Amino acid sequence: MSPEKNRRNPLWRWGLTLLALVVPLLVGYVVYLQQRMPVLDFKLDGYTGRVLFVPQDSFADWAGLQAGDVILTVDGVPFSEWRDPAVGNYPMEIERAGQRLTLELPLVPLVKVNLAPLISGVVVALVFWGTGTLLLWRRFWQEDVRILFSLAQVFAVATLLLLAHPSGTRPRWMTLLTIACFHLAAPLLLHHTLSFPMPLGSPAQRRLGLSLVYGLALVMLVGTLLWEEPWVRLGVLYTTLEVIAAIGVLLYAYTRRATPDGRRRLRLIVFGNLLAGVPALSLYLLPSIVGSSYRMPGWMIGLFLIIAPLSYLYATMRHNLFGIDRLLNRALVYALLSLGILFLYLGPFVIIYRFLPGDALLQTMVAAGITLLVGLSFDWVRARIQQVVDRASYGGWYDYASVVETVSDALARTLDRDRLNEVLTRQVPTMMHLHPARLQIGEPTGFQAHMRPLTPSTMQFKLTFQGQTRALWTVGPRRDGDDLTVTDRRILQTLARQAEVALSNVLLVETLRRQLEEIRAMQRQLLRSREEERARLARDLHDDPVQSLVALNLQLGLLLAQAEPSPSPLVETLKAIRAQVRELLTSLRQVCAELRPPMLDALGLGAALRALVDDWTAQSGVPVQADLSPNEALRSLPEEVSVNLYRVVQEALTNIARHAGAQQVTLRLAWEDSRLTLTLHDDGQGFSVPDTLHHLAAEGHFGLVGVQERVNLIGGTLAMESAPGRGTTVRVVWDSPTR
Repeated sequence: MSPEKNRRNPLWRWGLTLLALVVPLLVGYVVYLQQRMPVLDFKLDGYTGRVLFVPQDSFADWAGLQAGDVILTVDGVPFSEWRDPAVGNYPMEIERAGQRLTLELPLVPLVKVNLAPLISGVVVALVFWGTGTLLLWRRFWQEDVRILFSLAQVFAVATLLLLAHPSGTRPRWMTLLTIACFHLAAPLLLHHTLSFPMPLGSPAQRRLGLSLVYGLALVMLVGTLLWEEPWVRLGVLYTTLEVIAAIGVLLYAYTRRATPDGRRRLRLIVFGNLLAGVPALSLYLLPSIVGSSYRMPGWMIGLFLIIAPLSYLYATMRHNLFGIDRLLNRALVYALLSLGILFLYLGPFVIIYRFLPGDALLQTMVAAGITLLVGLSFDWVRARIQQVVDRASYGGWYDYASVVETVSDALARTLDRDRLNEVLTRQVPTMMHLHPARLQIGEPTGFQAHMRPLTPSTMQFKLTFQGQTRALWTVGPRRDGDDLTVTDRRILQTLARQAEVALSNVLLVETLRRQLEEIRAMQRQLLRSREEERARLARDLHDDPVQSLVALNLQLGLLLAQAEPSPSPLVETLKAIRAQVRELLTSLRQVCAELRPPMLDALGLGAALRALVDDWTAQSGVPVQADLSPNEALRSLPEEVSVNLYRVVQEALTNIARHAGAQQVTLRLAWEDSRLTLTLHDDGQGFSVPDTLHHLAAEGHFGLVGVQERVNLIGGTLAMESAPGRGTTVRVVWDSPTR
């Protein structure tokens, strides 16, 4: 059923209205019943008549009754047959130490011996009832409010009957109603936490789970009413588990599902529910389950339970949970005003009636003077009370200088849109006690449609960049419902000018980042193009000059085979030419290998690295311990990844040969699940690793800059660890998207 249908449905109105009348009527009946119900103000065994305990300064103590006395007759009727007493004094024959005595003992109304529990139960019940009724009055079409209202009413009835009425004096129907309310309150609490502050699970899942919860609660209730033991303890255990589950759901929603802003708004409710539920759960329900005689007193349970509805009220006023914070705020202000006026009138008139009861002229003059005083000071007093209430509701009036200083500092350090949006839409409204603001950032066109005329409660600011409107900041209204003051507007105008500067910084930084990304894209394309050109040049050299030199070498060999065996100038010349051809052929093959290692395409990265390590060891004389994955595991690498990892090792070995002065080098290339890790370590002299790539280039480490560029090209990560005298470790990690 939609909210609009709920709003128009009279069944909801009448049903909830009748339910709201239950608690006040029941409170009145309990007070009336305790005024009419006669009780003895001492404890005794109802079967034997033996007095168990006589409170000090009680009516029985004043009459001389002592613990251990046995009541024999009351008003001439044997104690076991005495029924339906009324309030009054009764002669009672007692037996004490073998002697029979007659004492005049009174029966007093229950309210006289039960005043503190009665007040505790009534206050707790009325707080629960008032909280639920007030929320329902303003938002009765919301399902979560209706659930909360039902929970508050059921809990009010249960706590009233449990705390206000002693167990030995409750009528049977009252005991049954108490049990029923407690069995219904626990599933309602779980129902509420599953739907507020945010629904958990799908509607079908919630319906299925709640049907099971309510069904089991009904079974426990029927078992408790019909069969009692052991259903009583089983019912208490089930109720306790429901309460624990509700607390767990509330904590899960708060810690896992709520947004940071939602957690800030719900922190009071979570804390209030925990503070109200944990002591009652651990010190009352759990001892009841295990049959312990020690339990927290009922009046103390009431003090803890009352925290839950009060936390809802305070959170509603402070964070507008149900959209009625202004109503509660103003209601509290005028309630305090009314009480103040009442006491202002009551005090002087009590004094007049006490000392000058018949002076009508003086009474009239006092009344006129108080009325004039109230009229002249009403606005001033209301404003001061409003400040006090606002300080409690919204955190107090903001300090203007502090707002400007704090926000200016935050805007000066703002370099991205998210941070600018956070400052202008969250931080400023929070500090100035405004509703959340709105910031729209876009292109120069399109803002005119969103412009609205200024009102006393809102303001809009156009933020420009290079002479064009690039953002629209909408601020207000105040959380207390009043219009923006002149000071508010001046503060907001000052902050808007600073926000314009911050917006310029943000847009300039975004432009620079786009240009930098374009440069990096061009750089990556240049690396690819250079590698492609090197591969093409290697193929061209191999297919043309190298093959021509091979053919020339063969021809020279044939000529030498046909020449005369005796030395001659021609033979020597041919041998010299053939030696030069072979030397040139070796040089060209070395150039081709450096441009594009042939093993990289033919046998894969593993074989190419082994060949590179062998050649480098032969040239430098430094041994390399190579731990490489099998060739089969590396052949599936993309060509771009293989080439760049090869170049990284090549550049690193070149740096080691030139600068490190190492005695031992370790190379490791291995798969770890879908992650390929390349590690190259030397025991050379090491160096101080700069913080950024810019510092690497500034210090002349252009080879390492090239390594960083190649690693970025394949989407890997590069880490370098080094220190003077401790060698250097280069580690490259590449995550395979398909392995």
